[in-house]
Amino acid sequence: MIKKVIHSPYLSLIAGLILLATAGYEIWHSFEESKVGAHHGMFFYSLVHIAKSIPSMKDGLREVAAVVK
Repeated sequence: MIKKVIHSPYLSLIAGLILLATAGYEIWHSFEESKVGAHHGMFFYSLVHIAKSIPSMKDGLREVAAVVK
């Protein structure tokens, strides 16, 4: 049960979106300082995390569409 939750593409997508929002907020507020910080790395990591979850969700949606037809 716990493995299904941990490996869920939806959880990965939600975590990536939360990281994207919080890192984007930090980048926006530190834009004038022109300093590279951890939030820049988190922003990049969130984009990778979101991109990794998309194929799994796409396959799942394709299977659901096949069942519905």
